[in-house]
Amino acid sequence: MATFEQTLKTFADLLGGKQTASIGAVDEAIWAYLSAVQGLDAQTAALDELSKAVTRLNSSSPFMPLLTDTIDRHWHRLTGSPS
Repeated sequence: MATFEQTLKTFADLLGGKQTASIGAVDEAIWAYLSAVQGLDAQTAALDELSKAVTRLNSSSPFMPLLTDTIDRHWHRLTGSPS
């Protein structure tokens, strides 16, 4: 499990090149954060909060599209929308 702040720190580190950037690393961070949240509505709200916070991170990083695409896949999973 990870807190909101820990998850954002992980993303900031990935965007800053301090960790190896990969879909697996992003998925792991998102799952660690959402696993502590109970219920679909609460997870959707938590992912919404996380998505908004990500827009305030280093958008010039070449890793940002990978991060946002992975978050979008989690949106589709939570909302039941086709990807």
